[in-house]
Amino acid sequence: MIEALVAGEGLERVAELAAEHAGAPVGIYVPRPGTDGSDGAPVERYVAALVAGADPEPPEEAAGMVPIVCAGELSGAVVMLAAPAAEPSIYADLYLRAAATASVTAIAMMNARDETARQIGGASLLGELMSRNDARVDDVLRRAGLPGRDLGDGLAALCAEPRHAAAESLVASVEQSCPQAFAEVLGSRLFALVPGRAAAANRLAERLADRADVFLSSHYGEAGDARLALEEAELLADAGASAAAAHTFRLLFRVGASQPERLRHFGEEVLGPVVRHDARHATELELTLRTYLESDCNMNLTARQGHTHRHTVSNRLTRVRELTGLDPLRSEDREPLALAFKVRRLLELRP
Repeated sequence: MIEALVAGEGLERVAELAAEHAGAPVGIYVPRPGTDGSDGAPVERYVAALVAGADPEPPEEAAGMVPIVCAGELSGAVVMLAAPAAEPSIYADLYLRAAATASVTAIAMMNARDETARQIGGASLLGELMSRNDARVDDVLRRAGLPGRDLGDGLAALCAEPRHAAAESLVASVEQSCPQAFAEVLGSRLFALVPGRAAAANRLAERLADRADVFLSSHYGEAGDARLALEEAELLADAGASAAAAHTFRLLFRVGASQPERLRHFGEEVLGPVVRHDARHATELELTLRTYLESDCNMNLTARQGHTHRHTVSNRLTRVRELTGLDPLRSEDREPLALAFKVRRLLELRP
């Protein structure tokens, strides 16, 4: 189980190993300090209440429990979530206790990382990476407790926006699922750097998806790319990129990071004539075109959203065709027009 933690597989893998020998599902719950588990399942609320010093009634699904005790204080619990289907082995309880011991190791890793952050003055490490162009990535990651050996397989960044609870409620899920990840709450969002291959970041994104909108960067091969990964994840969140649009945004981001003039030239070449026409004649061709593309190319819906007549929309789209040589009514011409809007959005978000 300790090997699973060192390999970055997290407490979820430890729980799976314990379940294999206990003959029943096992959950490991380590509430984040200051949280009450109110956004979780009954067993999570139960363990959080125990850690807080209360004496709650155990939920029905808690068929057995082994406490996780760190420095003499209750920090969480390993919980058997159902009675075993068959007679449990004589070693089942030993594996539950081994899972509790492994959890203590995981908590020590989390605390060490938090202490590192405090020792550098409480600064936001990920925030420092994202806001300071002169920040040395390797130095920041070293101080964050992410040694170079952990980044041998590269990294990805994740930005999550909780749908209901505060972003702080997601931190424990990150730490339990991927203890080698480094997570911080910046504003109302959770950001995380996830070392390892792309599969590790994908698993974490899936774990958070039921409680948050998750935006995942491309996989980067070098520690020095950590800032780019964080910026890419933030861009996807700012743009509200759907799964279908995310791939295009990632490709554009990669090009824009190294050759922003190429993107700027493309956007100007496609939409420049429309923008200049609107500026000279106080028209709304660009707004109408964008609304049309975002309304599944439905003229009636575009007219309703623009509080105008369908024929007016048609006339404006005809004028767009005359100015750009691209017909919004033709699918093959709509693609470069839509891509040009994405480029403009990218340049606005990352000047």
